[in-house]
Amino acid sequence: MKEKHDREGRESTREEARFLSRVEERSWLLKRFRGKGIFWQSVAALGVVGWMIALPAVAGTFLGKYLDRRFAETGSISWTITLMLLGLALGIYSVWRFLFYEKR
Repeated sequence: MKEKHDREGRESTREEARFLSRVEERSWLLKRFRGKGIFWQSVAALGVVGWMIALPAVAGTFLGKYLDRRFAETGSISWTITLMLLGLALGIYSVWRFLFYEKR
């Protein structure tokens, strides 16, 4: 039982190392923190992922607010909510591609 637990621990450590190496090779911000310790690499990775989700969502919100003001009609579609959700979906997709898509 202990051997199985140790093997699972080693496998998860290897997966974490593979994950961090993929993120690191794709991020200029992480390259700045190379050699400063795993903590700062993890913080930088979270920062990159956060910006990749936040920027499209915020941009969609601002564009949607502009469209709502410009083409305001009663009972029409809310462009703010629509484009915010579209930006959020685009951000999540870009993070997925960034982290898990490997070029073949």
